Parts: sequence; structure tokens; C-alpha cells
Amino acid sequence: IPWVAHVDDTKRRPGSGTRQRRHRVADIFHEVEEELRRAQAGAIWQKYGNYLIGAAQLLVLAVAAHWGWTKYATNQQMQASSDFLSGATTSDVKAREAALGKIAAEGGIYGVLARFRLAESAIESGDKAKAYGILGEIANDGNGDKAPRDLALIQAALLELEVGKPETAADLVKDLIKEGEAYRLSALEVTGLAAVAAGDTAKAKTTFETLKKTAETEAAPGSGFAQRADQMLDRLGN
Repeated sequence: IPWVAHVDDTKRRPGSGTRQRRHRVADIFHEVEEELRRAQAGAIWQKYGNYLIGAAQLLVLAVAAHWGWTKYATNQQMQASSDFLSGATTSDVKAREAALGKIAAEGGIYGVLARFRLAESAIESGDKAKAYGILGEIANDGNGDKAPRDLALIQAALLELEVGKPETAADLVKDLIKEGEAYRLSALEVTGLAAVAAGDTAKAKTTFETLKKTAETEAAPGSGFAQRADQMLDRLGN
């Protein structure tokens, strides 16, 4: 699927489209290292929260695409939808939304992916309320798979962080940080970011310590979770 890299929480394969953004985040961390050592959680969030959220959003969208591709691969009787590929990649916003809206209404695997693409499109256009509504539909779809529902919750939580509602963000993913949850690492990262945004340094440290420890044993090398947790702990004065 060309519009996003195929990765998940346990095996990341970053696409070329995400590398520049990730390098940018890493460069920012390095550039302000000494300043952040002295900063409190609230100051960190005020200055760099958007970059942290952006990096996390890229991962969530990538995981959604990976889920869809996996489902397609295990259902080989299904043929790739040319309508989906065409609709998802067109630069004409109105045409894209019309095509994806039709696919979403039809349901199925491509219907779920179309919803995620519509949410992404809404975020790109600055309509966070619309994106939140779409993600809510995915998360509350009782007939859908658990994986996309959980991913929608994580993405919705990131949107709540962007609009300054860290408590709501943490509440959305509270059930996903439990042991055994497929996207526990992403949920822990969101919870840690929410604590930083709320100025709760103690909770942020505890959460990122848990994330680092868990990622070191459960995540594949190169996934980035342990590294990002370690960076945040360093900047929170661990």
C-alpha cells in the first residue's frame, strides 16, 4: 500500500517517507539536549509536543496499513481494490474523499483502511473534529476486528493531545496498556506523552521506565520504542 509504510509494534520496517520526519525529531532532541535536561515536563511539552505527536501518528498510520495488508495476504481470494488504491493516492481532495467514502460504506478490510485514510486526510486538512469522528466510528465498530479498533483509539488519543486534553488521551488508551495487549507499547507511549503534557513528571518517568523495560524484551530491534523512552527519561531528569 503506497501511502504509508508497513510496520507493527513488534517488527518495524520504516518506509522512506517516514525517515526524514524521524531524523528531524532526533535532530531536535540532540540540538536542545542541555536545555531539556533542566526543563520541567510542562516546558518540554509546550515546546516539542507537536513533534512527539507527529512521530507517534506516523507509526499508528503505518500499523493500520500493515494490518490491512496482513488481512489481504491471509485472504488471497480477495483481489486488490483498484478503487481503493486510486482513491487513497489521488491528490484531488474531493475526489479522494468521495472514492474512499464509497469504499468505507461497503465495509470489509478495504472499508476499514478507507476510514483510516479519510481520517488521515482530515488531519492533513486541519479538520481534527472530523478525523476524531471517523476514528470514533472505527473504535466503536463492534463487528470489526480488535486491531483496527485499538489503533483508532491510539490515533484518537494523539488528537486529544494535540488539542490539549491529556487526561482524555490517557483515558482512551488505559485498557491498552495492560499486559498481553497487541499495541501495548504504543499505548504506553501515548500515556507517557499525556503525563508530560499534563506536567506530571513523576507519572511520565514511571510510564517511560515501563515502556523502556517492556520494549527491551518485547519489541524487535530497531522499533524505536526503547530508544524514545530512554530519550524522554534523560530529558525528564531521570
